[in-house]
Formats: sequence, structure tokens, C-alpha cells
Amino acid sequence: MNSTAGSYYIPPALPKKHDDDPLMTLRELAAYLHLDENTLSKLVSGGKLPGVQIERQWRFKRSQIDAWIADQLVGEDENFADVPDGMKLPLEDLLPDQAIIPGLKAKTPLAVVEELAARAYSAGWLADKPWFVGAVVERESLASTAMEGGVAFLHTRAKDKGKIARPFIVVGRSWEGINFGAPDGAPTFLFFLLGLKYDRLHLPILGRLARALRNPATIARLRALSSPDQIRALLLKEDAATRAGTAAPVLTSDFKPKLDRQLRLRAIRRLQQSKTVPPEAPVTAARGKRKTKK
Repeated sequence: MNSTAGSYYIPPALPKKHDDDPLMTLRELAAYLHLDENTLSKLVSGGKLPGVQIERQWRFKRSQIDAWIADQLVGEDENFADVPDGMKLPLEDLLPDQAIIPGLKAKTPLAVVEELAARAYSAGWLADKPWFVGAVVERESLASTAMEGGVAFLHTRAKDKGKIARPFIVVGRSWEGINFGAPDGAPTFLFFLLGLKYDRLHLPILGRLARALRNPATIARLRALSSPDQIRALLLKEDAATRAGTAAPVLTSDFKPKLDRQLRLRAIRRLQQSKTVPPEAPVTAARGKRKTKK
């Protein structure tokens, strides 16, 4: 009985599984996952990616890789069906009021990542800030996520269960701009830090943001608005228009940030003060001369 069971379960299973599951090289795996070979090499060397060495070369079984991908998409205690659809999830669910930093203090790329991640960590959205900062910096070292027009979408390639408490987006604005490696060589002013936790959210949300910000006029307004509430409201409005297909046509002419009403009034007051101060000196002098004549 036992020998029959053994002959039934063991001999046919191993050759059949081996034939249906050929090994992939590192290059083939990079093409399969659309990831950089260096990143994959670090993951497998660190024991985070399933692989086996044959004659000092890494080889990978597709079934194990597929299982690893599924494990990265959702946590052990979550079902794939419970992960929200990135095309339907409202942006306000990912972008709370406290997620807007209207005036970044950072002056360098690393400081930008640190400041944005610190906001997510203090809000309780990020469980492991050092890991997240390192993962974002590693992604930026491959190629800058800064785009032409002054916008950057910072994100990680690695997904690690428990590191991100909940999906989030943090938006930071730099008044002066920071050299962040944009293709046009211009400074970057708007930074979107994406901690979306699931691959099912990442690409749809990234695509939505890119489409919502493809208009230079929108970027100019975001750079000029004075309050976090106004910045958030404009982002939600542009995203809703993009999803509904009613976004304004993209204009190719150059745009410069136009100050909103509150900032214009402040600028006008400063200008008026600068104009009224110089004339006071000669008036005082004239009054002094009159007194001396008397």
C-alpha cells in the first residue's frame, strides 16, 4: 500500500513539475518583472527573492516568482479582492489634509525625501521610515523620477509587508526649486511621495497624477497657491476632471506661476509701502525749514 502510494505521488510529480517550470536567467527575470538586473541581484543575494545558484549563476523558477509577486501585492492576512482598484479609488483617500507641505525646508534631494517621509511617519502612515527612505533613494539612483515641467513622483520599487501602514501620497512644494535631475535640467518644485503599498494601486495612481499634471497651467497654479487646502482642492479637481475625461486642453506656451488673490494683495501692500517711505524724508525736511524761518 505504501509502495503504491509512493510510486503514485513521487516519481511522476518531479519530472513533470520540472518540465513545466523551466529556469529563468537573471536577464530573463528582469524582462519578466520589468525591473533592473542590479536591483534583482541585490534582492536575491539578500534572500528577499527566491532563486538558486547553478555554477555561480542565479536561476529562477517562474512559479516561485509568481508566488513571490502575489505575496508582495498583498499581505498574508489580506485577500487580493480586498485591495482597492487604483482607477476607482478617490484621490482624497490617499491625500489627507495633513499630506500637503506648502513650503519645503529641504534644499537637497536627500533632504526632500527625508522631509516628505517624516510627514508620513508622523501621521502614522509609514511604519518603517529608514527602510522607506532607503528604498526611495535606491529607486532614484537608478533614474530620477523628476519630469520636465518641475514635478517629481518619488516612489519605491520594493514592496515589504508591514513597512507601509496604509497607502498614502505626500505632496511637498519648494518655492525656490531643487536640482533633482530632471531631463530638461530645470529645477523641480513639486514633489509627490507615493507610498501606495500595493502594485495594483501604484501604476494606476501614478498614471492619474501624470495626466492631471500634464498641463503647465496646472503646475503654475500649484506653485502659486498660498494654502495647503487650496493645493489639495486643485489636485482633487484636476484628478476628477482627468478621470471624467473633462480636463482642460494642454497649452504648450510657457507659463509662470500667477499669484493668487491673497498673495497679490500682500505684494501690493509691500509695493505701496516701498513707494511711500522715500517721499517722507523731503516733507520732513521742508517742515524743518519752515520752522527755522519762523
